Amino acid sequence: MKTAIILFLSLISVSCFAQEIVVQDSLKNLEQLSFMKGTWTGNGWMFINKEKKEFTQTETISSKVDNTVFMVDGIGYSKENKDKVIHNAFGVISYNIEEKSITMISFSSTGGKMENPITLIGDKKLEWSFKDEKGGTIRFREDFSEDGFWIEKGDYSFDGNNWFPFFEMRLKKIIE
Repeated sequence: MKTAIILFLSLISVSCFAQEIVVQDSLKNLEQLSFMKGTWTGNGWMFINKEKKEFTQTETISSKVDNTVFMVDGIGYSKENKDKVIHNAFGVISYNIEEKSITMISFSSTGGKMENPITLIGDKKLEWSFKDEKGGTIRFREDFSEDGFWIEKGDYSFDGNNWFPFFEMRLKKIIE
């Protein structure tokens, strides 16, 4: 009985230690993206059914669960019709311990649910991409290097070499 209790307590200790490592890895890796947190607003455009639509966008990024998860909530309204939603997306950014990468699970009114790794491509710059149902690649690049601004561009490629812009927004941080 005494051996069973010692074994049980050892397993609990190992489990708690492993959880602490996961939390520390998450904090360390998400800290690289702390510049994203805040409320941002500005303008953008995107192609919808081969027609360029302009919109005003607000994005709010906040940390949750002791800074181990970021929540991204964005909504954009048509410049022509201020009541019409053009761009609506929600995402959760976290550290994927198995993949050893920062991952975003996102939901949008146009793309459904996706899970994508985020790659840091420079100081305050990141990129994420995915394949579409036609076999092409959709890529988003986000640039926060200009102090107080978030510039995001979306491109599409049929072959991975030639890229065509279909989305862009420029936001200014209004709340830290």
